[in-house]
This record gives sequence, structure tokens and C-alpha cells, in this order.
Amino acid sequence: MRKNVQSEKRLGINYIILIGFLVIQISMFGCSTTNASDLKRQQRIEESPQWNGEAFRNPERVPATEWGKSLTTFWDYFFNKPEDYTPNLSLPAEPFDLSKWDEQRDLQFAWMGHTTFLIKIDDKVILTDPMFSQQAGSYGPFSPIRYSKTLASTNSLPVIDVVLITHNHSDHLDEDSIKALISKTRHFITPLAVGKLLKEWGVSHKKITELDWWQTKSIDGLTISAAPAKHTSERGIFDKNKTLWASYGIRGKKQNLYLSGDSGWFKGLYDIGKRLGPFDVTFFEIGAYGDIRGWKEVHYTPKQAVKAHQAVRGKLLVPSGWGTFDLGMFPWHEPIEQFLIAANQAGIDYLTPKIGEVVNPGQVGGREAWWKPFIKNKQ
Repeated sequence: MRKNVQSEKRLGINYIILIGFLVIQISMFGCSTTNASDLKRQQRIEESPQWNGEAFRNPERVPATEWGKSLTTFWDYFFNKPEDYTPNLSLPAEPFDLSKWDEQRDLQFAWMGHTTFLIKIDDKVILTDPMFSQQAGSYGPFSPIRYSKTLASTNSLPVIDVVLITHNHSDHLDEDSIKALISKTRHFITPLAVGKLLKEWGVSHKKITELDWWQTKSIDGLTISAAPAKHTSERGIFDKNKTLWASYGIRGKKQNLYLSGDSGWFKGLYDIGKRLGPFDVTFFEIGAYGDIRGWKEVHYTPKQAVKAHQAVRGKLLVPSGWGTFDLGMFPWHEPIEQFLIAANQAGIDYLTPKIGEVVNPGQVGGREAWWKPFIKNKQ
């Protein structure tokens, strides 16, 4: 009798463990019904020239990740970081001034840190890759930590006409930031297949447009075109390159802009310049480079960003993706210092705005080397 009771107890425990495991799996990978929008998305994925039947592919081959070196870098990231890896003090952010923002101009923007820009063009407001969280990623305490200040609340932002997403990596597509913006955003534009995640987070499918490369969306006279980028996508272990990544051209009545997203150098940049350029302002990420095979091919170095700016026929370059999160094995200020060297050698025009500073290119802001006092040996 006692053995039967013990067997029943063990069986019950096993059922509980099994149910718990299934609940965890469902919470990780989702459990949603298929509807018409899902079927349409799947059809578009299968028809995409970028889809190879199993995953999206890059415009140029990216080699497999060099795992041995990756593990060494992972160890160094936590236990052997270089000196001056992050600043001693949080980098400052200018208080966002809505009164300055509401002034009538053909073009103005504010860098909010990382690759988040608030842009006003033709009186339309665009917010790129919104990231206002204190950590970038879904790895809890192991996720990169923000070392610069940001908005205290998204309530201080104006109404957003378009939230523009370049890809689904956690430092570019942040769940908390998206959820905070739903009520004040009219439209979300993402690369193909990324919209499904936004829908799961509560964004109405009526607000979402998913674009394949070279497809466009017009909003009240503003034309937004998705273009190739050389990168990857994933949110976990089992979804490598299941959603597309993109760069964007943003064409207004008088101004034409280019948003690089995360990317490495590729020859197709010349084609982007030919088809969508020239660009009055380009926004290029410069701060996530490394020397690991499979990583270095999908992130610009500062020098490559300058070369890419020239390839797309840009006039004014604004660097991003630095001064916010500890994403590379180098001192926090190295990307922007290396950028200045490359930009000056190439003779290009550029701006280095403070975080939160409202910039009117050619007239107001963006030219001070504001970070230099925070470099350790210059304090």
C-alpha cells in the first residue's frame, strides 16, 4: 500500500515537472492562433528574394561564427575587461525641450542614445529603434548595462507618426520601450516578419507595416524605403535569421535621410546610394565592432562607417551606437575618437550631438566634443 502511495506521489511530481516545463516552453516560444495576417506574412516571407527556404540571407556571405574566439571574448567581457571600459560617471543627457522641438523647421533631430533618434521632417515625427531601458538584452543581470542617462519617461516625447525598427535584436527592439509608446504612436514600420513580435506585445496589426528590401511606405507625403543591410537577427537560440533586417531611406519634400541600422560594409551600399541617394544626412552606427569572424562582418568600424557614408552619397554624417551600452571590448570612447580621425582624414562633414540635444543641421547644435571631459586620463 505504501509503495502505491509513493508511486502515485512520484507520478504526481513528474506531472507537475512536465506541466511546468511545457509552461516555460510556451512562455518562451509563444502559443498563438494562426489568423489571416499571419498567413499573409508567411506567404510574403516565402516569396521574398531574401528567403532561402529556411532563413533570411545577407546581400554578401557572412562566415559562421568563430565560437572558440567568441567564448574567450565572453570570458573577457565578464572577467577581463579593458581599462576605461565604461566611464566612471554616467554620461549626461540634455533635458529634452519640447518647446524647442515644436519650432517649425524643415529638419531637426535629437539623439536619445545608442541608435535611437527622434527626427522631425516635414512636420512628421519619426522615432528610430526606441531603446530607453537600463539594460540591452534578455539575459537579466548579464545583459549590457546603460552607462549614459536617458529620458525619465516617454511621456515627455511628442506624438510619434512613425516608429521605425531596423531589426529584432534586443538593443534595437526593446519590449518595454515599445509598450510605453503604443498609445502615442500612429504607425510602426519594421522589416519583414518583425511585426509579429510587435503584435504579441499589444500593437494593433492595423498600425504595423512590414517591408522587404526595396519596398516603400508613404505617409502623408513622406516616403520610407527599406534597403539592404549586412547583419543578422535573433531573439533566442532557435530563431537565427527568421526575421529580416534593414536600413532605410527617408525622403521628404526637401530633405533625404539614411538610417544604417546595424550592418557591416558591403558593396551594395553603392547601389543604395544610386537608387535612394544622395542623402542630406546619414545616421551610421559605429560602436559594436570586434575581431571575431562572423561578428566583424556585420558591424561597421568607425572607418568603415565613413566609407559607407561616402558610398551611399551622404553629405552630413551623424554617428550612433556608441556612448550608451558596453557592447565591445574596447574603451567606451574609442569609437567616437576613431570616428573623428577617419572623418577628418576623409574630409567629410559630420555632427557629434549630445544625448538629448535638439539639433537643426547647419544652424543649431551638434559640433561640441562633449565627451572628452569624461575620458579618465583627461578628467
